[in-house]
This record gives sequence, structure tokens and C-alpha cells, in this order.
Amino acid sequence: MSLNLRKTTGNALSILTSDVMSRLTSFVLYALVARHLGAQEFGQLSLAFTLFYMFQVFAVGGLKTLIVRQVAKDRAKTQLYFVNGCMIVAFTSLASIVALWSFIHLMHYPPATTRIILLLSFGLLPYSVSAVSEGIFQAWERMRYIACVNVPVNIAKVAGAFLLLTTNRGLYPVVLILLSSFAVIAAVEVWILLRKFSSEPASIDFHFSLATMRSAATFLGIDGTLAVMSSLNILLLSKLATETEVGLYGAATQLMVPLLLVYQSMAQSIFPLMCRKLEPGFQNLKRIAEQAMELLLVLALPAAAGLFFIGDRALSLLYKNPAFSQAFPVLRIVTWVLILQVFTSVLGQVLVASHREKITLRIVLVDTVVNLLVGWPLIAMFGLRGAAVALLLTRVADCCQHYIPAAHLLSGIPIATMVWKPLVAATCMAAYLAAPSGRPGILRGVSATLIYGAALLAVAIWASGGLRQFRDKYRPLLSE
Repeated sequence: MSLNLRKTTGNALSILTSDVMSRLTSFVLYALVARHLGAQEFGQLSLAFTLFYMFQVFAVGGLKTLIVRQVAKDRAKTQLYFVNGCMIVAFTSLASIVALWSFIHLMHYPPATTRIILLLSFGLLPYSVSAVSEGIFQAWERMRYIACVNVPVNIAKVAGAFLLLTTNRGLYPVVLILLSSFAVIAAVEVWILLRKFSSEPASIDFHFSLATMRSAATFLGIDGTLAVMSSLNILLLSKLATETEVGLYGAATQLMVPLLLVYQSMAQSIFPLMCRKLEPGFQNLKRIAEQAMELLLVLALPAAAGLFFIGDRALSLLYKNPAFSQAFPVLRIVTWVLILQVFTSVLGQVLVASHREKITLRIVLVDTVVNLLVGWPLIAMFGLRGAAVALLLTRVADCCQHYIPAAHLLSGIPIATMVWKPLVAATCMAAYLAAPSGRPGILRGVSATLIYGAALLAVAIWASGGLRQFRDKYRPLLSE
């Protein structure tokens, strides 16, 4: 295998560790709020986080992806992009805070919900500065710094939130802890960048900043449209239904977060490599993409089968609240998104690395229109299940739009070759889970995982032509 697996895997694990800790703390916060405060407060926190992550995209201004691509090509410009990037996000963050306050005023949310959202909005500025720093870490392929900062801060954040919630301090102190964590992460990452990364000294250059903002405009359009699309179902539920239904929808989609983090970390770790491996014919780019998708499918298919059959046990185990059992029908619908996201996560990076980000912008614009056209009537008529169906239909449209231009660019994508082995193994796992069983949920899940692993190994050996050929094929990979 031509990929430098050690470096790619190390960077992927660093990003994954950081993202897992960040999302895990959010995950734990959701669970703690659900257990100690209830479904309505869970809905308030879900809505506040949704709006925060929607407006942080506009606060970052599309700079992170641009910085990764440009600094990966010319590291001597590190300080130039850092100094001017921080100046840009200072302006865009303040504008985003004002825009968020205006949006809240127009939506007429209940006063308690409004105060939570407004308080959290002050985290946009440090979050944006952190995004600029992490873009440079990623461009230098030193993602370990991201993990070194995020892991301890997020552990402290979760510990503080746990103490506050278990002593019935309510939601406001938890939001203050979140704001403090954003500020600490930004400060430490800036300190590391100034100490560890050497490049030509730079100062604020307004002409360069304007040119950078223009170059980042397409990425801003992509990220902004994607953020609106991702938040649309929750926003529609918040107006057409209740905050409790927002909480149940969030409870179902949160169970998919761990695997989606793996997709994200893999995509981010291979992106600088894709940018450097461009050549006529795109054969290296094709090989990298196929290897990444094949690996992610091995993880996605059993996860989808497990959530479809025993997701109710997972909801019960996590939230410890009978009210959240109502989220299981929603979970059974949205779990298929895990398979579709394998292709969009990797092929999206292919399009951006090959300077086809305008295609990506067109894709997310179409996705947003599709989501709005199907989401509004479905949510109005069917509530929670309507939101789940709208999400699935939007992801189907998204996957098709990514596949067609990427397949044309790479002269075909052998989906059948990549998917058949994990699909056979996942079918064996699904057959076991579908059969009636009196075993506890955890034991049943472990048994299903072992069945999947054994079936996948057997199929891989058979496809290789025997055990000896299998060892010969995978020995170089294992040794590396």
C-alpha cells in the first residue's frame, strides 16, 4: 500500500481523539441534562448547540479549509495566514453574534431558551480563533497538538458540568463552563503555534486579507449552506412541534455521532495528502479515496445493523429516561445515513482537493432546497418521523450528487468491489440480531460484533484465494 499509513493513521487518530473528546463531552452533557433536568431542557441545549454550530461556520468565514490547502502547499506563509486569519475571524465573529441575536429576536423563542442561546453565542470568537490555529496544525500534519490541547480541557469541562448538574445548579452554569473551555483552548493553541511553528514574520496586510476572504468565499458558501441544511430539521421542529420533540430527535441523531467522527477524522487526515498527490489522471487521488471508503464501510455497515435492531437498548442505557424510548423509530430511519455518509465524506474531500469546490457549493445548495421542500411538509404532518425521513432523503440526494462528478473525475468508482465483503458479513450479523433472543442487550451486541468480525475474516480469506494468500496480501500492511 502506497499510503504512508503510520503518518496518516497517527494524524487521523489525533483528530479523532480531539473530536471524540469534544463531541463526547457534548454527548455526556446531553445525557446528564436528560437525566437530571429532563427532555425540555435537553431540547433547549440541543437548539442552543445547533444554532451555535450553525453561526460558527459564518464566524470562521470558510478560512479553515483554505488555510489547510494553502499552507500545506507553502508552509513559509504560516504566520501570514495566521495573523490575517485571526483579524478576519475577529470581524466575522462579531458580525455572527449580532446576526444570531437578530435571528433569536425574530424566532420568538421562550425567554429561558433565548437566554441560553444568547449566552452561548459569546463563544463564537474564541472558537473561530481556535479554528484558524487548528487549520495550520492540520496543514503541517501535526494534528497531535489539537489532541494535546482539547483532551485535557474537555475532561475538565465534563467534570465541572457533572458537579454542577448533580448539585442541581441548572443549565446556565454549564453554559459558562462551555464558554471558559472555548477561551482556554484558543489561548493555548495560539501559544503553541507561536512557539512551535517557525516561518517568515508577518503583519496585518489588508490587501492580502481581502484576497483571502474572496478565496474563502466559496468555502464559506459550502460550510454555511451545509450548516443551515444540517440545522434545518431541528429549526423546523422547534417551530412546528415542541422543544421536547427537538430533544428526542437530538437523542436519536447523537447515537450516530461516534461513527461520524471517525469519518470526519479520516477525511481531515487524508485531505493534505490528497492536495499534494494531484497528478494528471488522478490515479493517486483515486487510490487514496478508494482505500478510505473501503475502510469506513467496514465500520459503517455493522454499526447501521446494530442501531437498527438494538438501538432501543442503546437509548435506554445512555439516557436512563423512559421518555427517550420514543426516539427509537426515528433512530431506525436515520441510521441508514451512516452508510451514505461514507461516500459523501471522502468524495467531498476529493472534489475540494481537486479545486472543484464550486461543485460542492452547488451540491449543498441543492441539498438545502431538497431538505426544505421535503422537510417542511413531512415535519408538519408527521412530526419526529417526518424529520427523520426528510434527513434520509436529503442524504440520498447528497450522496448521488457527490458520486456522479467524483466518478467522472476518477474514471469510475468500484462501489461493488468495496462493499461486497463487509455487506456479506453485516448480513450475517443482521440475521443474528433479527432472531428472537432473551440475552441482555450488551451481551447480544458483543455476540453480533464477534459474528461480524468472524464473517468478514472468512470472506476476506476466501476472496484472497486462501489463508496463505491472505497473509501474503495483508502482511505488509500489518507490519507497517
